[in-house]
Amino acid sequence: MVLTAVVVIMIAVVGVSVKSIFSLRAEQAELSADNSRLTAEKASLAEELKNVNDYEYIEEQARIQLRLIKPGEVLYILDEQQDDNEAD
Repeated sequence: MVLTAVVVIMIAVVGVSVKSIFSLRAEQAELSADNSRLTAEKASLAEELKNVNDYEYIEEQARIQLRLIKPGEVLYILDEQQDDNEAD
């Protein structure tokens, strides 16, 4: 009877340990994927940081994000929602 109880307890301990190992491996795989994604994002941001002091890059970003124009230029803004409706 005692031997049976010891065997059951041992099986329970091993089962919990195995479940814990699989859980940790799944978490490790998820963290590894996150790490790869963040490493790629870091490289992209480092490349962008190199361009921050470049006059042409600053001008391009001002045109794109702030819709700034040079003197004498004309800025045309198209309604994207209207374009989408016409395509349907």
